[in-house]
Amino acid sequence: MDDSEKRRLMQERADLLANFDIAQFLRLIGSVGHGKALGYDYVDHGDNWVELGLSPKPELVGVPEDGILASGAIVGLLDTCGGASVWQALGKFEPIVTIDLRLDYLRPATIEDRIIARCETYKLTRSVAFVRGIARLEDGRELAHVAGTFMVKA
Repeated sequence: MDDSEKRRLMQERADLLANFDIAQFLRLIGSVGHGKALGYDYVDHGDNWVELGLSPKPELVGVPEDGILASGAIVGLLDTCGGASVWQALGKFEPIVTIDLRLDYLRPATIEDRIIARCETYKLTRSVAFVRGIARLEDGRELAHVAGTFMVKA
């Protein structure tokens, strides 16, 4: 990454902190670091919920002989989506920490499956946000359910 790209990303980050826009923020997350490596993309959002997508790629396959995606990619997607729902509920970006994240897998995802995660913050206290969500295959079949708690600035 050259200096002009670094300056552009720093300016985007500063703009996002000043004028929080979850869609723009999630597009940025999907263009750098972990989000770029896994391939997250923004889908939709509401007052306290966010949807993110994950299009599978060969690097995410955990069981090559069956083409099954590694569970870590799905955990990462749901953790990011849950955290994004907290920021959306707060109406701003501020540091948060995942306290607990529980996933119940219902079926495996394969290299052919696009995944859509939707998480909502259903309770927000001064110091803890409570999140629930679901990951579905693009055809609508449920892949996993998630419940999590995130520490917010007290």
